Amino acid sequence: MSSTLDEALLDSEQRLVAADRTDLLRSLATAGPQIRESMALSAESDVPGSLAGLRPRAVLVAADPVTADVAAVLAALADRPEASAPVVLVDGPALPVWAGAVDVLLVAGSAADPTATAGPALVEAAARRGMSVLGTGPDGSVLHEACGRNRLPYVPLPAARHPRADFWAPLVPLLLAAGELGLIPEPAMELRRCADLLDALAERAGPGAETYGNPAKSLALDLAESVPVLVGTTPVGGAAACRTSGQLAAAGRAAPWGALPGAPHQLGGLLAGDPGGDGDDLFRDRVDDFAPARPRLVLLRAAEESDRVRAQVDELVAHCGRRGVPVTEVVAEDAAGPIGRLASVVALLDFTAAYVGIASGTTIDEGDR
Repeated sequence: MSSTLDEALLDSEQRLVAADRTDLLRSLATAGPQIRESMALSAESDVPGSLAGLRPRAVLVAADPVTADVAAVLAALADRPEASAPVVLVDGPALPVWAGAVDVLLVAGSAADPTATAGPALVEAAARRGMSVLGTGPDGSVLHEACGRNRLPYVPLPAARHPRADFWAPLVPLLLAAGELGLIPEPAMELRRCADLLDALAERAGPGAETYGNPAKSLALDLAESVPVLVGTTPVGGAAACRTSGQLAAAGRAAPWGALPGAPHQLGGLLAGDPGGDGDDLFRDRVDDFAPARPRLVLLRAAEESDRVRAQVDELVAHCGRRGVPVTEVVAEDAAGPIGRLASVVALLDFTAAYVGIASGTTIDEGDR
């Protein structure tokens, strides 16, 4: 497969949709409806009532590998001084030895792997320890069965959704739970606004919008001939960078990621660039030379950056300028709340990664995994 992006395909809605064999673009456009549906299903399952009045010592969050982005994003959104309890990510089928009846477990499963066993094992262990639990995932999955056996609340979700677009449906019940537990403020109100924001972004970034006016197609062209180095300037931006790295990997492209303040030290070698050329013979024949893809710094930015972070961003951008490394900034919607700012970045980059894979023929179909 060629890694060169087909710009003519990107400009043609008909060809683009035909090349999208797994209907990924259509699935990504359902982000807004996903939120509304998941909010309705959470209300039917009485998520607020099942957690009302709880103020746990700690909130443990677990997800299977396909929905790991969901857990990471929830932890990042809850990383605030006003949160009522710390959030602890649980990776694997075993609870921490200290977890007990004063703690809460939130666990998400995926339709891509409804038989995953780590989540159900955590639910069984939490029930034995007397912990409060909320599960969400596919209707009829083994996670659903584990919650049912132990009479624990569960939000069942539709299973027929592309795995790379199955983000908001499992995230919404956990966000509503986080609001009830005092981790984040008023998520229900913000989620309703977020659904409208995602509807509008799906119009601007969808396959029907022409490339010059489509932010996702334009960004795909920028990333096509480079190695994107993704850096989030906030904890939520870091979680979005991690998700985007996975989305680009599924599109056949490597994209290392990090978050400030540590990213310049972890990724600095990838941003070395070439400040003054290679210094060799200007007249030699380069027709058969291999031209490696150059790095491109992609900053995921938001309005809540501290002065210290802004100064670090300025320093990083100046360093890239000196080294000849191009910089792209993806800036969250200023008018939105924390969830909306996350949504504006994630949705744009999800579409971008989809276009990169489809227009270059490098997307990994689910059947090829």
